[in-house]
Amino acid sequence: MKVLLINAKPSLIDALASIEDVEVVAVWPERHHFKHLTPPTRVPIRYYCGGRKFNARAVWQLRRIVTTERPEIVHAFYGRALAHAAMAATGLRPAPKLISFRGIVSKLSKGNVGDWVSYYHPRVDAHACESEAVRQSLVRSGIDASRCFVTYNTVYSEAKSRPGRAGLAQFDIPQDAFVVGTVGTFRRVKGADLLLKAAIECADLKDIYWLLIGQVVDPEIHRLAADQRIASRVRLVGHRPDAAELISGADLFVMPSRSEALCQALLEAMQQGLCPIVSDAGGMKEVVRDGVDGIVVPQEHVNHLAKAIHKLYADRAGRDQFATSSQRRVQDQYTAEKMARRLVAVYEGFRAVKVCGEAA
Repeated sequence: MKVLLINAKPSLIDALASIEDVEVVAVWPERHHFKHLTPPTRVPIRYYCGGRKFNARAVWQLRRIVTTERPEIVHAFYGRALAHAAMAATGLRPAPKLISFRGIVSKLSKGNVGDWVSYYHPRVDAHACESEAVRQSLVRSGIDASRCFVTYNTVYSEAKSRPGRAGLAQFDIPQDAFVVGTVGTFRRVKGADLLLKAAIECADLKDIYWLLIGQVVDPEIHRLAADQRIASRVRLVGHRPDAAELISGADLFVMPSRSEALCQALLEAMQQGLCPIVSDAGGMKEVVRDGVDGIVVPQEHVNHLAKAIHKLYADRAGRDQFATSSQRRVQDQYTAEKMARRLVAVYEGFRAVKVCGEAA
């Protein structure tokens, strides 16, 4: 089976290429965002211009690649690549089977032309979903449930080291502090304001430090961080390329999102062996089993979040047990190899009878 992957991450490309009887060709936009990741070693890479969904040059270039490579399966990761692939495959007889990958939980809109040329496009045969929450959002958007498959995602930016508490000394965090950390681009949807409100409710715990790694977009974060009850113990450190390593110095990882497909930062923290507290938004409750790998709290409930932090602050044995379980869960279920096997199962069900370029 020959598979053309468009805009897939390097570790997944290699994992798919390692599976017997699967031949992989990778296609990346010329301006891709994978330069910080280890390049794939097993497969050839083709480049095209990429760009917006309505890009005639991108479609033309991709059509040439498809007709030259003659794959049975074309798997396009995310909306722009899917739109290019759907238009590039239009009119080919026979055409390869076209699979999407979706990693957000927002509903599609039938009034959005961009959705019609991608996820609603009649050429798309199946949809691989980052979580069950994503699959449900596609079904609610009118996509046939029988064509939507949960394949989950994998950790893409594996930490090169685990500096632990020593890595946080640069932020003036005492060695003996209790650190609650989170990572993200802090828009309102990430719920960092809820975390800081919970921090205020935990102000009686004088040795807790609050570490927020990532760009702050929501101005409410700065206002809450300045509250005199917690201001001296809040660290807004901005974007850090080594976030997946720095978070290893925290005692708890908290992600109180209002909406979430799966959350890479959560997988990275669990891989580093942190005890997680997450909201029940989207796919996070699929990753963190409440009472097994960590604690799941109702989204938007600051009081529940504060109680969970209090509980784990006082229960080191419980924290350690959750941390061990969460790390094992990522290693068992959210690796590139696991994701690749799930994807191949989807491909096998939808592979083309004839390859592109053969006579009809």
